[in-house]
Amino acid sequence: MFSITETARGSIEEDPISGYSTSPRMSTAEQIKTRRESLGLDPKKMAVSLAMNEPSYWDLEGHDDELSDVAEFSQAIHLSQLLGVRLLALLEENFDYVKSRRLSFQDLHEMILRKISDGELKKDELSWDIDEFLEAPTIGFEYPILFLKLISPEVGFDWREVVAKYEDSELGWPKLE
Repeated sequence: MFSITETARGSIEEDPISGYSTSPRMSTAEQIKTRRESLGLDPKKMAVSLAMNEPSYWDLEGHDDELSDVAEFSQAIHLSQLLGVRLLALLEENFDYVKSRRLSFQDLHEMILRKISDGELKKDELSWDIDEFLEAPTIGFEYPILFLKLISPEVGFDWREVVAKYEDSELGWPKLE
């Protein structure tokens, strides 16, 4: 999707298709704060739009790991959309949008079930209790990105493929007013 670099990071120019900009090399928290300020967005309204309290929102601007380790996946997606920056860029991740596949939570669910069925994977040995996920894969939207990061090497997928699948999705969040 990025016409210049074809990756989530690198150029600070806008993607002509989505209108998202890539971000300069700043930490995750710095990017969130700087981008919010440059857009003139109110932090209280950001918190309300993300369905979180103000201290939780301030943590996003103050701690680099909050976005991936604490915020729900859907909140992280919505935040990146409010800021007009790809989520993988906020997370300081390189990703080849042209060559890489996209995985939905349903795709991941099917992959895990197949590997369990084939004896390649034992769900009780994973770094995350996935019983809820196996019952209802959409619960992945409520988990932090950390869920994907922890199970990706064990299951055998690139967690960024799931993020890339949903970066441009609306997910039913209201627009910031």
